[in-house]
Amino acid sequence: MKIRKAKKSDKAQILSFCQHTFRWGDYIDRVWDKWLAEKNLLAIEQNGKAIGICNAGISQNQVWIEGIRINPDFRRKGYASKLVITAEKLAKRKKLGISRMIIADNNKRSLSMAKKLGYHIEDKWWLYNLSPRRQETTAKVATNPQGLDGLIQSSTFSESWNWFSLDKKILQKLVRQGRVIAYYKNKKPQAMGIWNKTSKLDNDVMQLGYLGGTMPGIRQILYFMQNKGFEEKKDRVQLLVQDRIKPKMPGLDKRMLFCLVKKEL
Repeated sequence: MKIRKAKKSDKAQILSFCQHTFRWGDYIDRVWDKWLAEKNLLAIEQNGKAIGICNAGISQNQVWIEGIRINPDFRRKGYASKLVITAEKLAKRKKLGISRMIIADNNKRSLSMAKKLGYHIEDKWWLYNLSPRRQETTAKVATNPQGLDGLIQSSTFSESWNWFSLDKKILQKLVRQGRVIAYYKNKKPQAMGIWNKTSKLDNDVMQLGYLGGTMPGIRQILYFMQNKGFEEKKDRVQLLVQDRIKPKMPGLDKRMLFCLVKKEL
């Protein structure tokens, strides 16, 4: 057994057991070429055959570990843990201080593995779906970050199923990029959302990766997302929302709970 960088020739072997990972299938086929080009896709090999993968997404201050897949014939041998440890070593060589992963709350085996490797649950996030439709809303894209940092209620936000640190400086950058939606009352921000406009995994999905503030303001931001999804002819609006936020409105489909786990390297 050895762990190495993935090769183009591994693709068919890996995809052969990544067809039915979830009830709806899997996304590895859609991201393989991108991950391979970034050169941080790890493969575990046995007897010359690729039997597992793990991608190490490198950003400014963290490694995002994702896409852990092991051939069913080779599971429960500790190979997933070995891939994670190798990804952490890669991050340490790049002097990154944080490792994060997202794991479904009902995936007890993976959560147990993460705990044994030194990870702790940083936060919990719900996945919601919302149908695009024409809506009237007073929420708008923020052009000034003033006062918005008071609405930071989580240390992270999601971008296409990757979670990144969120602070005042990062929020200012997101405002400049036109990615912050805000609801104001008497010229003061009451609620805030961070949208991704589209998902890197699904072109037909518009995604919101953070939500916080007052309930009336949150509702206006959800109307904004519905309206934008309708205008851009998206199939659905996907919301990733912190567990402590309890959005309520007609048509909001609460789907699945996830654990964001973190480790200091």
